[in-house]
Amino acid sequence: MSSNHQEHSYGELREAVIAVMLDRGSGAGTFDRLMERTALQLRQRDGTAQRNRRSSRASAARLHPTDSELILEIVWDLFRQGILTLGENVSNPGVPRLRLTRFGESALRDGPYRFHDNTGFIRALRSEAADISPASVVYLREAVTAFYAGCLLSACAMLGIAAESEFLRLLDFAKSSKTHGHRFSHIGDGLDIGAKISRFQEAIKPVLNRLSRSATDEMDNNLNTIQSVIQTARNQPQEASDANPPPREQVYLYLQRFIPFAAQSMRLRRELSEPAYPRLVAERGSVVDGTVMAGLVPGQGRP
Repeated sequence: MSSNHQEHSYGELREAVIAVMLDRGSGAGTFDRLMERTALQLRQRDGTAQRNRRSSRASAARLHPTDSELILEIVWDLFRQGILTLGENVSNPGVPRLRLTRFGESALRDGPYRFHDNTGFIRALRSEAADISPASVVYLREAVTAFYAGCLLSACAMLGIAAESEFLRLLDFAKSSKTHGHRFSHIGDGLDIGAKISRFQEAIKPVLNRLSRSATDEMDNNLNTIQSVIQTARNQPQEASDANPPPREQVYLYLQRFIPFAAQSMRLRRELSEPAYPRLVAERGSVVDGTVMAGLVPGQGRP
């Protein structure tokens, strides 16, 4: 192989391999076929495919030597992560064919975020929620590591701690809000976390129309998912034999859903910290919280 070919990072190669595996039309087939299709995928992404349309099939399949070695590592990583398996189908379960597992098909095709280790997960998380707390990051790293090690109950436990921590941060901001704090003050410290989440959902309803859609869309869905994570993490069976880990697909979904939950919590904290009235745009004579408004102008406070 010629070293004149462009070298790619692990992440770039992994995305190309996944694109090939998800392409039902081409399919990966054997490892050699996967290498060839990945090389073509990379050439298209690099913008060299058009310039080399007359190249032979063998030439198109050439890769930088480092890329070839990394693709082999990626394939075994995907095996270890439960995304790839051997065999064309149940009747031909052995080498040399490769195919996606049921979990792999679901995770790669349906998951909005792609990650293969805790570093990738934290990177995706911080791209959406930059102010995630350092304490939560510690537990989230452990959660992803446990997930890929097959320790699904441990992953849920770590994820549950991070979820509870981020929700309580949100609740503290809501209680300290100069404008809306009185609505959340009754959510006492003596309540369990499930009750706090439920009461928070009720308390915020009257002010939803004052908050941006980006801060409130899918709020109930995100909070309900996080509540499920916490309940799964805290579920203590009476007998050890009853301690069944949740399905792998469910834990992966929890990891995926934590990111929009954290992003929404960040946006809600910011908006609950701001004065309400400068955000209002009301028609003259409209009623807000029982007060007749005299006609507010966007970006201004009370007249």
